[in-house]
Amino acid sequence: MIGSDEPPPFAVVNPQGRAPTLVVCDHASNAIPRVLQRLGLDEGTLAKHVAYDVGCAAVARHLSRLLDAPLVLCGYSRLVIDANRHLSDPTSIAEASDAIAIPGNRGISVAETLQRTIEFFHPYHNAIRVCLQRIRRRGQVPAIVSVHSFAPVFGGMRRPWQIGVLWHRDGRVARPLLERLAGLPDLSVGDNEPYNAREPVGYTMD
Repeated sequence: MIGSDEPPPFAVVNPQGRAPTLVVCDHASNAIPRVLQRLGLDEGTLAKHVAYDVGCAAVARHLSRLLDAPLVLCGYSRLVIDANRHLSDPTSIAEASDAIAIPGNRGISVAETLQRTIEFFHPYHNAIRVCLQRIRRRGQVPAIVSVHSFAPVFGGMRRPWQIGVLWHRDGRVARPLLERLAGLPDLSVGDNEPYNAREPVGYTMD
């Protein structure tokens, strides 16, 4: 499905980074393999949040540099297959998203679903596992930082936060981060906003 001249399904930045931290970015790219003919969407739609998390790849690269941490970036749009959804989730290959129909995802066969899983989903998550194993072999316990962005308005509802910190049972990273962010003036910080990690639907956060 991926042409020889097209991007790989993932990219690893700073693989030998010394921080006991792994930065990951599930929705870094809006790329669609050429054979899927943009899934029937125009370029304007592919430039929007429906296709990828706008700006998050740059933030993730910046964090990787600041922390000296390895970074794994997903190479293709969430519309091809969502790296942050369980494969059993009906939105794994969404027929519609943000009220936008995705023609190229309608009625696809089991064989094509499996092909997308093999070519895009598994290579990205295998790269994450390799990076985690490298950190563990150094005798370190890895902290995983998953970077996303969110639209300022969704479903007609305004989201006032500039930053959202999602976390569940383990607050060793989240609580100090929230405390530091709360001390910055003119910054609206969401604690499990605009999504709630205690009601997880994502794959990578698990």
